[in-house]
Amino acid sequence: MLLSIVLMIKNEEKFLDKTLNALNKIREKVESELIILDTGSIDKSVEIAKLYTGKVYFASWNDNFGHMRNKSISYANGEWVLILDADEELIECEKMINFFKTDLHKKYNSAAVELKNINSEDGKSYSKSANLRLFKKEGFRYEGAIHEQPMYKEPVYNNIAVFNHYGYLYVDEEFKQKKLKRNEKILLKELDENPNDPYINFQLGKNFMAINKKEEALSYMEKSMNLHSEWKDIPPYVYSNLAKFYVELKQFGKCEKVCMEYLQKKDDKNIDIYYFLAISQSFLYKYEESLNSYERYIYLVDNYDISTQANSIYADGITVGLKEYAQKNILKNYYYLEQYEQVIEKYKNIDFDEIKDIYDILFESLYKTDKIKEILNIYNKKILSIVDTKYIESSLEKTILKVKEIDKIKIYQVLSNIENDYGLLNKVRLGEKFTIKELNELLSSGKQAYYGDIIYYALNNNLDILDLLQNVSYSYMKDYFNHVIYSNRDCLLQLYNWILDEPNTLSLNKLNVYSCLLKVLLEDGSFDNEKHEKLFYMYIIYRYNFIKEIYNPTLSNEELIRLLQDKEDEFVIKINLAQKLKDKEPLKYIQEIRKLILDNEKYKKGIEILIDKFSKNINEGEEIKKLKRQYKLLIENSINSGDINNALIMINEYENMYSEDIEILNMKSILSLLNNNYEEAEIFLKKSFLLDYENINTIFNIAYLKEVKLENNEAVMFYNKIVDISEDKDLILEAKGKIKLLKES
Repeated sequence: MLLSIVLMIKNEEKFLDKTLNALNKIREKVESELIILDTGSIDKSVEIAKLYTGKVYFASWNDNFGHMRNKSISYANGEWVLILDADEELIECEKMINFFKTDLHKKYNSAAVELKNINSEDGKSYSKSANLRLFKKEGFRYEGAIHEQPMYKEPVYNNIAVFNHYGYLYVDEEFKQKKLKRNEKILLKELDENPNDPYINFQLGKNFMAINKKEEALSYMEKSMNLHSEWKDIPPYVYSNLAKFYVELKQFGKCEKVCMEYLQKKDDKNIDIYYFLAISQSFLYKYEESLNSYERYIYLVDNYDISTQANSIYADGITVGLKEYAQKNILKNYYYLEQYEQVIEKYKNIDFDEIKDIYDILFESLYKTDKIKEILNIYNKKILSIVDTKYIESSLEKTILKVKEIDKIKIYQVLSNIENDYGLLNKVRLGEKFTIKELNELLSSGKQAYYGDIIYYALNNNLDILDLLQNVSYSYMKDYFNHVIYSNRDCLLQLYNWILDEPNTLSLNKLNVYSCLLKVLLEDGSFDNEKHEKLFYMYIIYRYNFIKEIYNPTLSNEELIRLLQDKEDEFVIKINLAQKLKDKEPLKYIQEIRKLILDNEKYKKGIEILIDKFSKNINEGEEIKKLKRQYKLLIENSINSGDINNALIMINEYENMYSEDIEILNMKSILSLLNNNYEEAEIFLKKSFLLDYENINTIFNIAYLKEVKLENNEAVMFYNKIVDISEDKDLILEAKGKIKLLKES
């Protein structure tokens, strides 16, 4: 028997049939046998194996790979043994057939195969390595409990066959972690016995890196390097893996040093070394050197047969499948060197579609070289899916943010020729006329932050923001608002004035829009204390009422907190809970509200304004409070007696002496209502509502104002609020009567 093909399996049904079937290419041409040792499969592996060979053997696993490999080889009868794993598919074997058909097999003692490790379903992501797999059986054995090493004899025949290795595909995380922990246990045991074994230290380094213990990984890998140095013979795979570790740990200076050492001491044909050197040089701002290293890397990949990886069993091919990344990084280096023409030229030579991570530099290079019209060609050429569209548009938007205002118009003009929503957006930016319905549809379908420019358009064209945002989800709305205030700072005050002028409401849709905008404005943090205070009050009140309506208005605040899943909504409820302590337990109120700062740092300014204002009120003397009550009673009597002018004079005097007061604001709203000045009444009631959103008089006056303005739905909501929170039975009956009449009208 010339050849024994030997596999060791356990639960390998996923790939085993593919592996065994591919072996027919060699088995039909070379006298051979197939030996399979099963170490405890509980799936269909044994059934599959028996379809291809009668030589299936069984043994219990003993946590020693070397021992089990040797046991599987003991069943072989061939002069040569080919050692495979169950997830390795034979792709090319002409050299192997020729090896056995001629006298070549008499001139060598071992042979290496090229193993292509497939990392993605499309096969585009892969690495390569030369692995010793074919040996003369006589005297051959493996050593090592894990990552077993073949005790082979020279000379070695290189690249005798090509196999695809699928072991890194479809590995679930649980299985991977179990395997790594098992390997760690075995390796540490081996290390106890052989602490200065460079190979065990090397494998421990790789194992720890795989479980993200990077510092431990590096210490073992560096120890492996040092131990090999003592032997005056450092294998290429130690250099390349250490370089890879340094890159992953962002230690680029060390990576450059180890790569340069390799080139000085070893050879200038190692694909991995040039790749990691190029990356490090780029991060060290050595862009010219990085370009040279990338070019050398690509040359070696294209001429693989001359590379170290193709000719040494001690060289990994970690980066062999990363040519596309190298080509993209070359563009980035030219960009950093401000050689924009080179960026464009190199882009033209790229023959693959996956370029989303270089759109930014490509579009900026086109802008810098006054070639923005070419953007349209790239856009139309590269649109393969909605995902592609969003990547390109996102990169274009980044470019737009960097250019001069006058040049933005030129870019908008080019982009307005695109026949989709993005083209329409750029027409909006150019000031073309659109209906509110068209803009709403564009916002609803756009779903990218930069569509927020439509809000800016609406503000400057006096369009209704609420109509514009009809049916737009909260998360997208937040993105739109964030974008518009970031890219158009002049609209901050516009949005502030708009929200301040909006009437009181309990409408769910309006509350959603208002609370969303208020949150964005507060997070921006650009307003003075007076404006910030108003924004904070509005946010707390609108968001609170929104939450109550969404869940259940009858739920208590304590019940709501238990149900809420959003930390910020929990804050809104807690601050409203604290407000109820103001009059009864002022010291506890301050304590509770101070606690909220710890978990809600972003609202610290608003909370401190609340505390400061409350402290001033609580420190007000009893005599002043008594004077206020007497003065307000006089004003109320004047209103009730019809002496409106005197009431107005006294209100002005009161406001000159004291700060804004809920009762005074309600009186002013009543006077405005008597004069049919509904807009003015709305302003006073909004101020009053912000000072205390559960003040019964304020809520009743708002409900009445909504009623006289024929806003029946809103009126019903405010009358319902009175029914929910008032303890005055007569007032509740009056509110219920109003609700009935409004619903019937």
